[in-house]
Amino acid sequence: MIFDKKLRWLTLCVMPILAACTFPGQYFGADPESKEQIEQSANGVDYRLTPIDAVTIRALARNTEEVRTVPTELRATPDIYQYKVGVGDLVRVTVWDHPELTNPAGNTTGQLQGQVVLPDGTFYFPFLNKVNAAGRTTEEIRLEMTRNLEKFIRSPQVDVYIQPNGFRSQKVYVSGEVGQPGFFPISDVPTRLSDVISLAGGLNRDADLQNITLQRNNKSFILDAYKLLYEGDLSQNVLLEQGDVLNIPDRRLRKVFLMGEVVQPGSFVMPVGTLTLAEVLSDVGGINQNTSNAQQVYVIRQPAPGINPAGFDSGLEIYHLDSSSPTSVLYADQFEMQPRDVVYVDPVRMVRINRLLGTILPTLQVLPAIRSNIRVLEGE
Repeated sequence: MIFDKKLRWLTLCVMPILAACTFPGQYFGADPESKEQIEQSANGVDYRLTPIDAVTIRALARNTEEVRTVPTELRATPDIYQYKVGVGDLVRVTVWDHPELTNPAGNTTGQLQGQVVLPDGTFYFPFLNKVNAAGRTTEEIRLEMTRNLEKFIRSPQVDVYIQPNGFRSQKVYVSGEVGQPGFFPISDVPTRLSDVISLAGGLNRDADLQNITLQRNNKSFILDAYKLLYEGDLSQNVLLEQGDVLNIPDRRLRKVFLMGEVVQPGSFVMPVGTLTLAEVLSDVGGINQNTSNAQQVYVIRQPAPGINPAGFDSGLEIYHLDSSSPTSVLYADQFEMQPRDVVYVDPVRMVRINRLLGTILPTLQVLPAIRSNIRVLEGE
């Protein structure tokens, strides 16, 4: 009698523990038949469940293309590029048939190199004293000097240019995955993205071509050198300006994570170019045919502003694919992955049950031993 009471008491203690057990491991358990976007919340995190179908693929492609389009303020370039002289530039002035003006001190190396534009934006020239130069083109400087020299010289022939090594006032800074990071001068020849990459020794093997960051006037822009180099999108070859900062990030940060019932769970670096859901699953050996629920394949994404459809900017985007459907292969091959995406494949219900039993069976196996111990104690 005492034994039965103790056993009942022990059972009552164990049952709440067993009742509190949930299926071990991760699973979504979402309705695979859902064909509509569903906004939900779990553990205080908002998310939206969207089926991967033709409508979703078109919406994502359209939004991604809009985000990757170069802003108008970067595409706007003048019809004629004109370099503006700045402080520190070496300006060379030649007055034909008047060597005493071109080189008044004789064959002095400093004079032959040119006149340095001073911090006040001027440089010295005989008869004219200070010549305003900063913020002006060489043609504007030449015309003004010609007019002023007519007071001293009949029909002066003046030429104004900047020495090849004299472009010192304007620079572009390059950091990240290039051969030689550093700063590079802007000259009287238009300097574009491809020019600076070449000057910096080219891109390294691990360079992320699709996410080059341009910092200009306290604004940040994303440039896609992959589209420029491999697809011929010249709009990405933007004209660079004084003070621009380019950063080429490491491609190894562009990872995709695979979890759940796949043959080889883990993470791997996205290749250069595009990567689809079908390619991701194929590269890891596909889903586990013995334990996976082919109807419940998910892509979990932290949305970036402008990329997710319908302006759902708070919480997670979760995309659902029923890979048992005949059209799923087509959809999976058109669904483009984004860096830091998580691909998760749900287990079948029986696998979850087996895992649950594997968790609680050791506890159940302890009960006979407890019963024996109680009997021993009662006998004592």
